[in-house]
Amino acid sequence: MKHPVFLFDESRLLEVGAAIGTSLCERLNLRILAMTVRTWHVHTVIAATRHGLPRIVKCAKDAARWNLRPGRPIWTAGYDKRFCFDEASVRRRIAYVERHNIEMGLPAKPWDFIVDWP
Repeated sequence: MKHPVFLFDESRLLEVGAAIGTSLCERLNLRILAMTVRTWHVHTVIAATRHGLPRIVKCAKDAARWNLRPGRPIWTAGYDKRFCFDEASVRRRIAYVERHNIEMGLPAKPWDFIVDWP
């Protein structure tokens, strides 16, 4: 890595999540089914969309950077992507992401922009 690891401040995780989710909903009209923001990564489950994943990731990363204004790069290159092709796999992904929020003492759906599936 060219820069030291960047960790989100724990006191700002909800704020960063709000910035990311609001941007994805308003700019790309996405339906967010689940999201969690941890100090070193973000998980998001979105409903089917016509937008390509690179555009979605760029929108999310730009929103976090704009909100934090860290004055340095905060992301590594690339990202993990997993597609769900049936309802059972979507529900498993949502439950996985929601567990992260619950483990942190938050509601499963801590932001108003998260919608129920289906």
